[in-house]
Amino acid sequence: MELKAFIRLIRLPYWLIEGLLCVLFMITFQRGFYKPVLMSLAVLTVACIGAGGAAVNDYFDRESDAITHPYRPIPSHQISPSNAAQFSALTFIAGLLVSFLINPLAFEIATLTTILFILYPRVFKRYEGFLSNLVMGFLGTTIPLFAKAVVFQTISIASLSFLSMIAGGAIGLNVLKDVLTLDGDLKIGYPTLAIKRGIRIAAIVGALFLVFSVLASPLPYLVGIVSIAYLIPVTVWGCIVVYSALSLLKNPNAQNVDKRIKMFTASAVVYPVALITNVVL
Repeated sequence: MELKAFIRLIRLPYWLIEGLLCVLFMITFQRGFYKPVLMSLAVLTVACIGAGGAAVNDYFDRESDAITHPYRPIPSHQISPSNAAQFSALTFIAGLLVSFLINPLAFEIATLTTILFILYPRVFKRYEGFLSNLVMGFLGTTIPLFAKAVVFQTISIASLSFLSMIAGGAIGLNVLKDVLTLDGDLKIGYPTLAIKRGIRIAAIVGALFLVFSVLASPLPYLVGIVSIAYLIPVTVWGCIVVYSALSLLKNPNAQNVDKRIKMFTASAVVYPVALITNVVL
C-alpha cells in the first residue's frame, strides 16, 4: 500500500511522459539517437526532480487538498507530511547529483527547476496566484531547454521555439485547474485568479492561453527544427484545443471547465506522437 501511495504522490504516469518527451526532444535536436548514456542520465534527472516537485507540492498543499483532493496520499493519511518532505528532499538531491554528471548548463537548469518547484507552493502560490501560474508555465518549458543543454550544452532557437506553445498550454491549464480547487484555495487563502476575479474571468483567461499555445505550435517547423510531418498531429491537437477554448469562452462556468480540462489533458498525448512522427518520417 505504501509503495502505491508513493507512486500516486509523485504522479508517476505524468513523469514517465515527461521522460519520454525529454528523449524525443534530444532525438529531435540531434536528428538521431546518439549518446544513450547522456539520455539515460537526462531521463533520470527529469524523473527525480519531477517526483520531488510533485511531493513538495502535495506537502505544502495538504490543507487545501484535504478539501479538494482528499484521496491524495497525504490528506488520506497514507503518507505522513514529514515522510513526503523527506522523500522530496532526497529525490531533489538525487536529480541534482545526476545532472551534475552531465554538464554545467544541464546542472544549472536542473537547479533552477528545483528552486522553482520549491518556491511555487511555498511562496508564489500563497502570495500571487496568477504569478504562480506563470511559474508553472515556465517549468513546463524546462524539458526542451534541458534536452538541448544535455546534448549540445547550449540554449538556442531550436529549444526556444517550443517554449511559447508549452508555456501557453501549461499556464492555461493551471489557471483552469484553480477553478476546480476554488473551495480549498479559498479556505487556505490562496489568491488565485478564480478567487480574485471570479470563475468567469479565470475560465476566459485560461481559454485565451490555450489559444495562444495553438497559435505558437508551428514555430518549431517555421525555424526548421521539425519536418512537416510534425504539423499533422499538432494540427489535430490544435483543433481539439481550439474547440475546448471556444467552448470555455461561450460557457465560462466550473462544470464546463472540468470537461475541457479532461479533454485538453487527454489530447496532450498527441504531442509525443507529433515528435515521434517527426523522428520516424
